[in-house]
Amino acid sequence: MPSKRKKLIILDGNSLLHRAWHAMPPLTTKDGTVVNAAYGFALAIDKILREHRPEYMAVAWDLPGKTFRHEAVETYKATRVKQPQELYDQIPICKEILEGYGIPSLEAAGYEADDVIGTVSNLEERQGFDTLIVTGDLDALQLVDQNTHVLFFVKGLSKLKEYDPAAVKERYGFGPEKLIDFKAMKGDTSDNVKGVPGVGDKTAAELIEKFGTLENMYKKLEYGKLEEIKENLAEKLLAHKEDALESKMLVTIIRDVKMKFKIDDAELARPDTKALLELYRELEFRTLIRRLGDDTPPPPLEGPGTKATKKQPKLHLPKEHVAILALKQDPDLFGNTLAGIGILTHEGYTLFKNPGAGTRARIFETLQRVSHIATHDFKDLLHVLSPSPRDLPMVTVFDTMLASYLLHPGSRAHDLASVVKETLGETVPELVSLGTKKEEDQLEHLVRALPRMEENLASTLKQERLASVYETLDVPLVPILYRMEKKGIELDRAYLDELRKMFQKTMATLTKNIHELAGEEFNINSPTQLQVILFERLGLPTKGIKKTKTGLSTAASELEKLHDAHPLIPLLEEYREISKLQSTYVESLPNLVGADGRVHTTFHQHVAATGRLSSVDPNLQNIPIRTELGREIRKAFVAGRGKQLVAADYSQIELRIAAVISKDKAFLRAFKEGADIHTRTAAEVLGIDEKDVTKDQRRVAKAINFGILYGMGPHALARQTGFTFQEAKDFIARYFEVHDGIKQFIDEVKIRVRQDGYVETLSGRRRYLPEIHSGVPMLVAAAERMAVNMPAQGTEADILKMAMIEVQKWIDETYPSGGVDLLLQVHDELVFEVDTRMVKEVAQKLRSLMEGVVSYEIPLQVDVSAGKNWKDLQEIK
Repeated sequence: MPSKRKKLIILDGNSLLHRAWHAMPPLTTKDGTVVNAAYGFALAIDKILREHRPEYMAVAWDLPGKTFRHEAVETYKATRVKQPQELYDQIPICKEILEGYGIPSLEAAGYEADDVIGTVSNLEERQGFDTLIVTGDLDALQLVDQNTHVLFFVKGLSKLKEYDPAAVKERYGFGPEKLIDFKAMKGDTSDNVKGVPGVGDKTAAELIEKFGTLENMYKKLEYGKLEEIKENLAEKLLAHKEDALESKMLVTIIRDVKMKFKIDDAELARPDTKALLELYRELEFRTLIRRLGDDTPPPPLEGPGTKATKKQPKLHLPKEHVAILALKQDPDLFGNTLAGIGILTHEGYTLFKNPGAGTRARIFETLQRVSHIATHDFKDLLHVLSPSPRDLPMVTVFDTMLASYLLHPGSRAHDLASVVKETLGETVPELVSLGTKKEEDQLEHLVRALPRMEENLASTLKQERLASVYETLDVPLVPILYRMEKKGIELDRAYLDELRKMFQKTMATLTKNIHELAGEEFNINSPTQLQVILFERLGLPTKGIKKTKTGLSTAASELEKLHDAHPLIPLLEEYREISKLQSTYVESLPNLVGADGRVHTTFHQHVAATGRLSSVDPNLQNIPIRTELGREIRKAFVAGRGKQLVAADYSQIELRIAAVISKDKAFLRAFKEGADIHTRTAAEVLGIDEKDVTKDQRRVAKAINFGILYGMGPHALARQTGFTFQEAKDFIARYFEVHDGIKQFIDEVKIRVRQDGYVETLSGRRRYLPEIHSGVPMLVAAAERMAVNMPAQGTEADILKMAMIEVQKWIDETYPSGGVDLLLQVHDELVFEVDTRMVKEVAQKLRSLMEGVVSYEIPLQVDVSAGKNWKDLQEIK
């Protein structure tokens, strides 16, 4: 299109909404509102505006109710499947988003969105514009001309194709002007448009080429000119003339709908950023908030030294209290840079811009002299101030981030701006610098907001009976995690370099052997080339292999089904494992080592909805352990000179907790007797003696024991064990006969979560699951699985936190001068670095402390081992 002409974009709102509904995962807000389609819609609008930069834009919508087409033909679109109400409930959200951008929504009673689009693209005042119609409906191609193109959603929301007249002709063999007659002949099953039975794309295209229009074709047919058409086809066309003409009426887009709309109504101005930010915060659209930026003025300040307002009463901070925020700039090549620290005391507010080490030390001294700190992300504040772990302040702390997480564990929106919006109803910017007076004022407002946020959040925690979990588990854990991150764990880079070279040699050998078995060289990392080798050249069985948009899948789960089908498959699996280990760990870990020779991960306790900790940069909770090659990575994590690593691991803790929660008699009896739980399960389910249980039978029992709380059904069990579907179904049925307590627990949880809207751990931590009341079956099923899993997994996470708090207290009291440091928490395991001379005494005490943090009907069991590296640990009895 010529670049100097103004650009008008007309978007089919319903088409985009439906595309987004199917393309996006089922996203929900804290209160369970389904917003996936609105999120995809908003992303698409943002992408279109950024990439095409139109001067004018409008969005056309279908209205509920019948159109003139429905009135004329009762069966029109009668076969359309009605989507869940959650989809249609998102239309007002989308319109509100458009309103924020200043994009008008257009509708016309009795007409469809296509007719609105056709009319707008046909307005006289549109002359001199280049028009782009954005849609997922190919019907719009009939509107294409030199100045009107269609941007068509080819794949979800990610891939679009632009159709001009040449592109239309390339696709169909003729131009846009013949598309109406073409579709009238062949019909459209999606809209229940009849067409002529038996006339498909090829025949319809040939008829169009011969006759040009439907009317011309029937005129010639009725005058008996049959020589150009086979007799049986001519008879069929004549017999269904009324259907064809009716179909043409239905597929023809109206271009003169009476509308109170002028092109000037669609002229774009500056978006209402404030309104969009407020809406996106309500919807928890984090990515779009970051993209949008902010140009809103800071809200009025409140507190000492400012004039009180009706909405924000004057605030008096107690003498021993402090509200404090540290602001980091966006990360640069050297990591995060501290922009400033804002502090509010009973005397007033102070800003420290770009504080150096000395200033930060003085700020920390101030915190040691107060009794209470209100902040957002206390652990991050500690890292900013960087105190010695031995000098951490003995004060009470209210962390608004952790409070928000505890109240909304299923959400990721725990950044300061989102929590302000949630607790105070104020829309504030996400600050990334303090370069202007406006930004300084915004930071001051945020600091002054902390006491009000604390009051709100503390009250809600008490109301929801979560204050105890917050005060005894989540907040006390913060300084412990800080110490763990500060200490880090030593990495043997020389060993990793040796491993890198060994992996390279092994991969070269594997590549050679794979190529020989394949009979030709190919790119092993290319799924497309691998498809050809496996399923065409080698002719491996395709039954049960999933299909993707590019052909048969070569994913790991699918290759596992072919493991015994050809000797190439095991080699390919080994190649992939080594390749992943090489890129993910062997090559990347050395780049993450600090100047002290240690790797410093970051632990998050506000991400996992179950209360579990997560680890990032790097993720040390994901270091492989299941395969021999994977365990080689653990060998690179070592103890310092004169020290050993000590690992204390809760044995089968999740199953023990499941037994306690469900009161399942078979599990309780087995744990009390010290039986091998998986062998016992196999024996009871199969009706045989434990001594007769084979390794395969134990493996099946283990899969179901660990999988049942994650919603494992017969399909999943069959995939993991090699059972047929019926065998897996029968095994699960027998399993529930033996473990009827587990069955009853699962059934009761599903009922209770529908009544309460949440489930709890034994400590009282909650997981809210508003999706349980959704009309989307997929969301309901997922909510049921999470409800069943949460009590055991969440209680397990709470026990690990209790253990960390108890153990750290003991370490501080017993070894005040050092010698024992908690380094990592990985699933059910705590990893320590201990002076070699103290390993045995520390190991015994760790076992005693960790097994004693809770008292249940059955005991917890902790296995302790020690060694110079994380792989070669020897058990300590």
